[in-house]
Amino acid sequence: MELYTLVTSALCTLVLPVLLLLTATKLWELYCYSCRDSACQSPLPPGTMGMPFFGETLQMVLQRRKFLQLKRRKYGHIYKTHLFGTPTVRIMGAENVRQILLGEHKLVSVHWPASVRTILGSDCLSNLHDSQHKHMKKVIMQAFSREALENYVPVMEEEMRNAIHLWMQNDSCVLVYPAVKRLMFRIAMRLLLGFEPDQMDPAHEQPLVEAFEEMIRNLFSLPIDVPFSGLYKGLRARNIIHAKIEENIKEKLQNEPEGHCKDALQLLIDHSRKSGEPVNLQALKESATELLFGGHGTTASAATSLITFLGLHKEVVQKVRQELDAKVRRL
Repeated sequence: MELYTLVTSALCTLVLPVLLLLTATKLWELYCYSCRDSACQSPLPPGTMGMPFFGETLQMVLQRRKFLQLKRRKYGHIYKTHLFGTPTVRIMGAENVRQILLGEHKLVSVHWPASVRTILGSDCLSNLHDSQHKHMKKVIMQAFSREALENYVPVMEEEMRNAIHLWMQNDSCVLVYPAVKRLMFRIAMRLLLGFEPDQMDPAHEQPLVEAFEEMIRNLFSLPIDVPFSGLYKGLRARNIIHAKIEENIKEKLQNEPEGHCKDALQLLIDHSRKSGEPVNLQALKESATELLFGGHGTTASAATSLITFLGLHKEVVQKVRQELDAKVRRL
């Protein structure tokens, strides 16, 4: 009798938690399926929804690239999963991605994870849709006209000269990617948001760069705003950036810009004024932060690759110098 009781207790201790976990996982999967668009009757791709509430986010964070490799090996280039609090279909392969990109606003619409929407804000360009998105994009694209780009060249040249001068003064080797990220951040702050050089003094620049990188690191995180969570850190870093941008916006609202070429932030302010509605300071800060987000990481990565390949191929550097010398002589 005692043996029977012992075996029963052991089985209950081992089996019951497993059954509860399997039941909870199945109920979670059914709940996720119940939230799908009822108007779409197309079948879902293969895959799993992971653990209740967490989905497969923890697996991806722990396994990183291995998680994606295992999923692709098991399910192919299209599979469903649950990441960062959102049911997700992951699509890979050039032809599949091409159909998605060409079908934007027709087959699909942009929808960022909850953590990204919370940190960047609901009024930024990437979170707008249809006519609002098209109208705002048209306003911002004025900052990238040919005339505007020509005016940007002297500022970019000045910043790059200053950066290279600082790098050459450094006795030790320069870590290119961090240095280039800082350079691109300065250029984006000046060209896109209209910051003057005296507003970007080194004492205040480094904390701002660190806050921006902290925000980027925590963009894709679980949408749980509690102390020490990724979302909490991202929001705290974003608020530091917003405070600096707000200073610049208030200065722009008080002083009319000189010259006819305007930065992207000034164009957004002018658009807000022309609409006849009160200036939405929060919306301007969110749009400005998104501009920094879009013009920082990928540009720094491309510039680092350029420096790497120029360092590996000295003959290309010589050809670049010859081409630049020829253009200077023609001037």
